[in-house]
Amino acid sequence: MAESSAFSNTDEVSQYSDHSTEPHQSRQSCSDSSSLAFSTSDKMARQQQGSASSHMYVDRCAAMEKMFIQLATKNDGISEGDSVESNPWTPLVSLLKPYPITIQGHATKPFCFRVTFYAPTAPATAFDLLADVTRRPEWDELTDSAKIVEKLGNGDAIHYIKMKPIWPTAARDSVLLARITDIALGSSSAGRKSKGFLNVSQSVEDSRIPENTAEGLVRMEAGIAGQLITEVPEEEKQKLNLEGEKWCKVVQIADGDLKGWIPSSVLKFIATQALPRSLTKVCKQLADMPVSTESQLLLRNIQSNGGLLQQRQNSTQNLLSVSSTSSTAVDNTASQQRETSTPAVLTRNARLSSKHALVSHRGSWAAWLRLFVRYATPAVIAAITSIIVTVLLGKQRWRRGLVGRR
Repeated sequence: MAESSAFSNTDEVSQYSDHSTEPHQSRQSCSDSSSLAFSTSDKMARQQQGSASSHMYVDRCAAMEKMFIQLATKNDGISEGDSVESNPWTPLVSLLKPYPITIQGHATKPFCFRVTFYAPTAPATAFDLLADVTRRPEWDELTDSAKIVEKLGNGDAIHYIKMKPIWPTAARDSVLLARITDIALGSSSAGRKSKGFLNVSQSVEDSRIPENTAEGLVRMEAGIAGQLITEVPEEEKQKLNLEGEKWCKVVQIADGDLKGWIPSSVLKFIATQALPRSLTKVCKQLADMPVSTESQLLLRNIQSNGGLLQQRQNSTQNLLSVSSTSSTAVDNTASQQRETSTPAVLTRNARLSSKHALVSHRGSWAAWLRLFVRYATPAVIAAITSIIVTVLLGKQRWRRGLVGRR
């Protein structure tokens, strides 16, 4: 992972590397972020495993960090009369009990939320739960399943997340480029430097996980998502009446395009009901977990870098071995092609191709039928209900007409 001494508050976010598969949209730099820097507590370990972190998304992960911190820290305080340019966040939900939770919506993006909540535990403990994608279904009621597709090194990875459907919309899924790391913050009022933890992700294209339209899944596009987790200063604890020694502040960003048709009622449900319920659940979960001052998740990632480096070395050796035996493989292939050119083999292959084509044809019809039943059933039910209501009303009017004639 690239080391950096501090984030600049004047530079524009750098463009993605030439290896990136998606275009990058430039955003304004993060205000008040010059005091943020990468922690060097594990610098020696990272230098020893530096080769494991050299992957095609290194520059893009660094850009994601700057973009996330901009959204998480820009105009943290809300004042009346602020313009959309200076303060794009609009308050949606504000709770004090059982845990302080604030949800803000972006003024120009329909599905972009900034959530701030306080959990009764140490920052490292909260980070280990929230940043571990495999544990996301434990606390996020909207997540159906999540997995790690590939570990890139030093906390960078490719993730796959499948979300639950919210009636009447279809289920969503996403493929994400993710980074987890620790950062050093400015000095506190007590004169000591504090440490925070960052988990950031963004959509990425990966040919290993194509869109699954056969099951009705809609591939959503995540702009920036993740959490910035820090220790709560004493003065802020007193202001919020937070009792207890260990408290952490979590700033979570969800910025994306859900794609497809999303009614406004679903967005309102997510922002005002689903999110607060999930956050309250995770706070209760964290309150019962053992407190840790060091992130076990980051330590495991540092330790696994050695194994990742060995795997890449083995892959290189395997490629060299394959190259040395390529001539033999070509000869074997040519021999097999001669054997499969006989009339009997050609006839058998033609029959198998016809059979596979028939199975594929039936499978495509089954997929279309499932999609039709999924999306057309509500309309058919509504039409039948309308017909029944019309018939009943017609009978009532006919009976009233007979009574009037009598």
